[in-house]
Amino acid sequence: MSRRARRFRASIPATVKPLIGGDRVVCRTRDVSDVGACLDTVAPITIGTRVSVSMIDPTFGTAIEMIAEVVRESSPTQAAPSLGLRFLEPTLDWKTLVATVARHAGGAAEKPTRRLRILVVGDDHRQRGAMALYVTSGWDVLFANDVDSVAEAIDHVTLDAVIAEIDPQDDSWRPLMENARKVQPTARRIVRSAIADSRNDPLVHRFVDRDAGLEALVDALTADLQTA
Repeated sequence: MSRRARRFRASIPATVKPLIGGDRVVCRTRDVSDVGACLDTVAPITIGTRVSVSMIDPTFGTAIEMIAEVVRESSPTQAAPSLGLRFLEPTLDWKTLVATVARHAGGAAEKPTRRLRILVVGDDHRQRGAMALYVTSGWDVLFANDVDSVAEAIDHVTLDAVIAEIDPQDDSWRPLMENARKVQPTARRIVRSAIADSRNDPLVHRFVDRDAGLEALVDALTADLQTA
């Protein structure tokens, strides 16, 4: 994002996905301008990568989709990692959003607070089904659907939780949680499926019913559970 463009603080949920390879990531804008945006995210996307950005204008409910280039990145190990994006062709809807934010700008900017960093693992169908929940959560969310992307996230990003979006009869979460317990022992390990499982399994802190919604997931993430 050009540093000459006037920027305005705004926290808007967004999804980002590299045009070639890579997984979809849920994040939030930190500030916006006519030509780009800075996003709070833990996604390891390198400078020069072109990405698809999607969000909803919070005032008018308009869907906004643009192509952007990553022009700045900070390390995911920093307290507030971020990506700087330059939009290749800012749309009229985007400029309308920025104008609305600018009209409401004023007063001291709030100091950003640390949000939970979550890795969600599941196939594309499960990811699409859960997208609305995670977009509204306010967390930094990484999505992964293959062994390589899961390993990269676990090895390079400090996570608060690993959540497997999985069918009840599918035990493919077991090696995933085994690796997560070894590499990131402080991260919560949660399996979210169509049926909540009450069994006591040392690999999982909590089994959550997919139909229970965000409240049950928040409880699983924040309950005073003893780390396995």
